[in-house]
Amino acid sequence: MADKNANRQELIIKTAMQLFAVKGSSSTSMQEIAELCGISKGSLYLVFKSKEELERSIYMHCLRMIHDPLQREELQSRTSPREKLRNQVEILLTHVYELREFLQRQFQELAGKGGNEVPEWIRKAGAPLVLWFQNKLNILYGPQILPYTGDLFLFADGMLHAFIRLIFGQESQVAISRMADHLVDLLDIVAQGLLTGRQEPLITAAVLESWLSGHEDSRRRSPLQLIKEMRNTLSGAPSAGQPDADVGLDSLSILESEFLMPEPRKAIIRGMIANLQAYPAVQGELEALQKLVSPYIPNSCAFLERGAET
Repeated sequence: MADKNANRQELIIKTAMQLFAVKGSSSTSMQEIAELCGISKGSLYLVFKSKEELERSIYMHCLRMIHDPLQREELQSRTSPREKLRNQVEILLTHVYELREFLQRQFQELAGKGGNEVPEWIRKAGAPLVLWFQNKLNILYGPQILPYTGDLFLFADGMLHAFIRLIFGQESQVAISRMADHLVDLLDIVAQGLLTGRQEPLITAAVLESWLSGHEDSRRRSPLQLIKEMRNTLSGAPSAGQPDADVGLDSLSILESEFLMPEPRKAIIRGMIANLQAYPAVQGELEALQKLVSPYIPNSCAFLERGAET
């Protein structure tokens, strides 16, 4: 029964995406979606209670399409950090190309609304993305680059938007693989220029902090900050008396990836927390993480308590 419901949900999402790509979501009715799916309108509402819920599920479906291969690349052990970033840029742009008709229509509709109806959960995705990018910069160029996080984020974000416009325009003859190479090459050049010139960052530390704390209580650490601390601990911790650190580091990468999503998957978070229970060195941060996620994952508190007793 669960498989049947999942298959029907996927059929509805893909059908709605086809219609939205042609007509736009505001001009597409639930009746049209139901007819193209070969089901009644009532059956459609049994799966999605409203058009808003369907639209949200479509956005999540698109995000997962991009997120999962990005995460698989993140966990590749045979690629360097720079190669991972380059490959992730190519993965992102390739999926944007595959979804271009749908995405372009949605952007046009949002622009027509003046951006005032952008869902709140999309607006809040910025801070976790900046933290993820900051961690990438630290790995690639060292801690001396961190004051320039905001400047480099604006640069990379602007380049990606320019590439996406090329993809949407369809007249570009530039291969996506070359776009990915070019972006990472330019990031190297700009980063080295900033470090050599030692000029004052355009985006100050105060502004960057406001970006990072825009949706969090600035007095507490965010999940991504706790994950970063645990990663640093496991990377430098002696291996004696604990499992292979690679398992814990992979679990942290998966957790980080989930928290970048608007709706982290509870089962995955529980599973990664279970893996991290084996590392005494990170138990303090793990308990702090539990306090943050417990309102959203009710069983996490009891889960962690059972782990502490073993």
